[in-house]
Amino acid sequence: MRKILFVLPRLTSGGAERQAVTIARIIKNLGNDVSFLCYSEGVFFEESLKEAGIPVTRKICNYLQRILFVTRYIRRGGYDVVISFLPTPNFLNCLAASWGKKWRVITSERSSVESSLLSRRGKLFASLQRFSDAIVCNSDNARKMWMRHYPQYEKKLKTIYNAVSLPELLVDYTPKRDARIHIVIAATIYKTKNPMGVLNALILMSQEERERIIIDWYGGAEAEIGNHTEYDKVVETIKEHELQSTILLHDATRDIANRMNEADFVGLFSQLEGLPNAICEAMTIGKPIIMSRCSDYNVLVEEGVNGFLCDWDNPESIKKALLLAAAVSSDALVKMGVYSKEKARVLFSPESVVEQWISLM
Repeated sequence: MRKILFVLPRLTSGGAERQAVTIARIIKNLGNDVSFLCYSEGVFFEESLKEAGIPVTRKICNYLQRILFVTRYIRRGGYDVVISFLPTPNFLNCLAASWGKKWRVITSERSSVESSLLSRRGKLFASLQRFSDAIVCNSDNARKMWMRHYPQYEKKLKTIYNAVSLPELLVDYTPKRDARIHIVIAATIYKTKNPMGVLNALILMSQEERERIIIDWYGGAEAEIGNHTEYDKVVETIKEHELQSTILLHDATRDIANRMNEADFVGLFSQLEGLPNAICEAMTIGKPIIMSRCSDYNVLVEEGVNGFLCDWDNPESIKKALLLAAAVSSDALVKMGVYSKEKARVLFSPESVVEQWISLM
């Protein structure tokens, strides 16, 4: 049995948090002693961890206090493995190890934002990765980006796709309900997720074209606590262009798998992604995909076979992808979903993914 600590800022509904919780629950079920350490507010996944018998320690503190608290907590915990997700936890994980360690340090790099690696902060954080034993990227796109700028870490860099573990689906799927194509988007509403690109694509459509499509967007209104500027802009644009019957905004939900299962397509229109959890989950359920050319899109989607691709910064391209989806027949939707599910079985099965994580421990 290993004693394993996961370090994250918070347990909000983001992709990194979802993936950490998924991996932790499986590792716990294998007989390991697993716990979480967080230093900011956010409890979306805390109930899921409690159900699995995984304790969470949380201490809200400012930046200097955070450095002292987290590094001391790691060094005094007697852990065999410390796994961190996201840049600041990775920095703290490596900093704790910089004074010497007996535990294994694994950092998980979720970002595919090149500028973040090259900023002063990014270079400082990256320099401390020399104290990690493994740097896990959740896409080949991200791993290659690290290789371009930090080739000295070649032997540490590892691509492990996201594990997908879904609850039992409780709803049935009916293709093209109400003679409309139903599309679910699961993402916090902020600029990188490109909600305005989707709205601009809808604005370009005729009323007749819009009536063939309905989009349900599930996600929080704040990318950062207290910042809902983009959400307010989206709400205003929907009202201004009378798009209320075409795109509906919903709060983030723990029942997203069932909402996806009811849909015909699951969409992602981001500017940048590591590996999008929503798309991995949708494919595992057996959904066709519409997504922008980000992350490992060329692995996830075969154009016209299990989905459609578009350019995030081109509303005409997004419009075209949406209308192609709207034109798919009910029979073809089912076949596309079957193809997605088969790809997901190969790429994201929890057994395969967790085996790779355990090999790093």
